[in-house]
Amino acid sequence: MAKQKINQERESDAKNEIVRTAAEIFMNYGYAATSIDAIAEKMGATKGRIYHYYRSKAQIFFDIQRTAMTQLMQAVEPIAQEKVPAEEKLPRMAWEHLSLMLRELPVQKVAVQGLEKYLFEAEGFRHAKTLSEINALRDDYEQMFAEVIDAGAREGVFVKDSPRLLTKPFFGTMNWVTVWYRPRRIQSDEDIDTICSTLVDFAMRGLRDPKGGT
Repeated sequence: MAKQKINQERESDAKNEIVRTAAEIFMNYGYAATSIDAIAEKMGATKGRIYHYYRSKAQIFFDIQRTAMTQLMQAVEPIAQEKVPAEEKLPRMAWEHLSLMLRELPVQKVAVQGLEKYLFEAEGFRHAKTLSEINALRDDYEQMFAEVIDAGAREGVFVKDSPRLLTKPFFGTMNWVTVWYRPRRIQSDEDIDTICSTLVDFAMRGLRDPKGGT
């Protein structure tokens, strides 16, 4: 059992390295221009090492999507489950979401922009099952936010409208950071925190009910 666990950890570490390296290349050059050769070269590895874990770059691309959603769920779900008012909970969830967008930019940017932008308009039918799985993960994640928005509306602090509809501009405000944000060579954690706080405050203003007294 111990040996099996060690082998599983090694495989997980190896796949994580491939995913992170591939995410940087997908982010910079797009899906079509990325090859297994390019990923291997960036890693200083052979193509055989990549193919040991993945049969195609599409599989790597989908694992980037899964990694991104796992990161977000692990960071945000514990906050969503806390027994605190929605007006306190939602900005903390949003802050964690944005913090991951900025600190894990290659993986998160490819996840936000890639699923629709790259290969799959032409070849999506070949990956329909996997696309459905990843879209379900996205829906579950958005639903957490929708439920908190709905709770806030019932508490009288958020506008009363379709919670799922309201998640769209809310996420739009946050996810747009993957379009314009460029890490600087000299950038502190405080700089990232400032960006997160500014965007969260802006997104929250769009949800608050002006008649709610906040």
